[in-house]
Amino acid sequence: MLGWEVLVYRSTAPDIFIARWMTSVFGLSWLDDLVKDNKAIDLGGNGYPNKYAVAAGVLLPIIKAGLPANGSPLVIGDDYVLPEGWSGEITWNQQEVLGCQASDQLMVEAWDQS
Repeated sequence: MLGWEVLVYRSTAPDIFIARWMTSVFGLSWLDDLVKDNKAIDLGGNGYPNKYAVAAGVLLPIIKAGLPANGSPLVIGDDYVLPEGWSGEITWNQQEVLGCQASDQLMVEAWDQS
């Protein structure tokens, strides 16, 4: 396991992303915490992908403030190094973000990058 590619979209428009980013091994722990707090639903998956459902009013303020810190270890591969706790920059689809209402159900897909 090297990390995750994460995509956020509306369940009604899975081909149009709202946000996307890359993160390290434990970079989904904050999503798992939302599930434990009953603020998100874990829809399962095996990494190809893992899926979550989260209301826009919960998800967007979190990721707009910057991805939560994670306790991922240093990852060293054949031709790359990911520092401890690494998460990449978020790419936003501003038009889609502005069209979100707090009650909109968003889908989060996390693809294993192994």
